[in-house]
Amino acid sequence: LAVGRKPYFVKEVPVFTKILYPTDFSDTAGKSLQYIKALRKAGAQKIVLLNVINQRILDSLETIHKVAYFQDGRYEEDREATLQNLEAERRKKMVPLVTELEAAGFEVITRIEKGHPVTEILKVEKDEAVSAIVMGSHGRNDIVEALIGTVSEKVVRRSKTPVLLVKR
Repeated sequence: LAVGRKPYFVKEVPVFTKILYPTDFSDTAGKSLQYIKALRKAGAQKIVLLNVINQRILDSLETIHKVAYFQDGRYEEDREATLQNLEAERRKKMVPLVTELEAAGFEVITRIEKGHPVTEILKVEKDEAVSAIVMGSHGRNDIVEALIGTVSEKVVRRSKTPVLLVKR
């Protein structure tokens, strides 16, 4: 800087305004909330709270209900009711998270998707045009996953936006 001149600064613009928060309701995913709240001070305004009903669960439902169909003929009715109950259970688990995030001053968008978690997280990342993803480094499969969760590892590798992984 030249002596006597005022420094030229670019107006500060929040970098992370819309955060994607995928959760499987595990303890590690819960720890992510504290980091998300800290990002509020850095300009974050919106949270996309995402839960993915894993394709493995859907496949299991399909198998179970095919067996039930051959036994008593209630295949379609029971499968759909089970899926609706599963979605309702997930929405119920989201309520305390939404309440906590709204109390911290965020606008919260909730989404429940069905499919493979990595694919759905990356799809929501693109659809919602998020500026960052905050997620736990390990989810429900701690025993199977060694150093970093398989879902979180794949999201880090494939994401177009920064990913903040929260250790357990």
